[in-house]
Parts: sequence; structure tokens; C-alpha cells
Amino acid sequence: MTLFAQEKGSKLIKKHCRAIGLPYGDLKRLVEEVVDKSTMGRRHGLWQAFDEVLGESLEETED
Repeated sequence: MTLFAQEKGSKLIKKHCRAIGLPYGDLKRLVEEVVDKSTMGRRHGLWQAFDEVLGESLEETED
């Protein structure tokens, strides 16, 4: 998560997110899910968490 905390890193991430059409906040949430699941030794539920984050993003785009 260090990359998100640094100004240069945050700018780089935002640039790439814009290029691929993924909201910055969604990417941050996805990374947080991966970190949370790996530190707890639980991979179960990771894909479901991804589906929820990306599904919310899709719903916002459609509105």
C-alpha cells in the first residue's frame, strides 16, 4: 500500500487507472482485499470481493 501513500505513486496509479477506465478508488479497494486476504491466510472469498467492487463500479457507470 506504500505506492498509494506516496504522492508520485498515487499520481502514477491515477494515470494508469484513467487509461484503462478503472476508478482509482476501486483499484485501491481491490488491493486492500488482496492484502487483507493474504495476511489472514484466507484466499476464500477474494473473487467474491472483486466481483462486488467491480459490480458496484459497473452499476455507477450505467446510471
